[in-house]
Amino acid sequence: MGKILRISLLYVFLLLALTGCGNKQKANVEEQPSEKSVKIFLSNKEKNSWINKDVNISSVNNEDIVTEIFEILQTGIEDEPDTITTVPSSIRLLEVKLEESNLILNVSEEYYKLDTVEENLCRVSLISSLTELDFVDKVEIYVEGVPLKGPDGKALGPIGKDQLVFDDPENESKTLKKVLLYFSDKEGLGLVPEEVQVEVNPNEPLEKTVLNLLINGPLNDTEVRTIPAETKVISTSISEGVCYVDFSKEFKTKHTGGSTGELLTIYSIVNTLTELPDINKVQFLIEGEKEELFKGHLQFNILFERNLDLVLDNKKK
Repeated sequence: MGKILRISLLYVFLLLALTGCGNKQKANVEEQPSEKSVKIFLSNKEKNSWINKDVNISSVNNEDIVTEIFEILQTGIEDEPDTITTVPSSIRLLEVKLEESNLILNVSEEYYKLDTVEENLCRVSLISSLTELDFVDKVEIYVEGVPLKGPDGKALGPIGKDQLVFDDPENESKTLKKVLLYFSDKEGLGLVPEEVQVEVNPNEPLEKTVLNLLINGPLNDTEVRTIPAETKVISTSISEGVCYVDFSKEFKTKHTGGSTGELLTIYSIVNTLTELPDINKVQFLIEGEKEELFKGHLQFNILFERNLDLVLDNKKK
């Protein structure tokens, strides 16, 4: 009898152990994360319409989810030939930070190399896609740790989906404005004003737009550019009437030099920028740093004011 009882108890123990293992295995299966679907916004090939697509996200951590969406916007969606990527692959995501429901994206300096349409596509796509997440209300973009600025030189700050103009990505809120650009005459004797119409986008500072036009050079063959073509405008900002212009190193290294050449380059920029509202002086930076001399002749670390004495066609006072 005792032997039968021991066998019965052993059977019950094994049965309970097996049942427990089964429950444990079941619990483990339930704990494994499953993919969830989120909506992202891409552009069509013509860049004149937004297309939203549902994609599966495998990440669980909030920061990882944001990173995964960022990467999808860079690589695109397979078997979706009607869409194009909106975040260039050259832009690196340096940091993701959540402050309550505000998301901060810190991206690399390649962001500054986007033209107006590309920047608009990138920014609107990122903000509209990431605010689809239930833990994100607004998105703020930083570039190399510096808040992205608007046309007025002020930080754009956190932006929610309700603040976006969510229509045509290529033609969002553009207007035309006449501006004067100052180029050198062919003989290098002075500056010549050239009036052009600029297509202005409120998402790009006007001073950055005109600087890029100066870099591109004049529209006619009677004038010549004053800024090396390889120069990049890293950033611009305006504070208390001073426009801070940060150029890439090519502004100096590719310049041919000479005292007259230096003067024409500096004042082609200063005279052009001081044509714009709210700009009275210009401070130059190279890769974020002030430098004492330009190419050996001209002091470079001072505030430059308008100088019309160099203008050959000096009708504008």
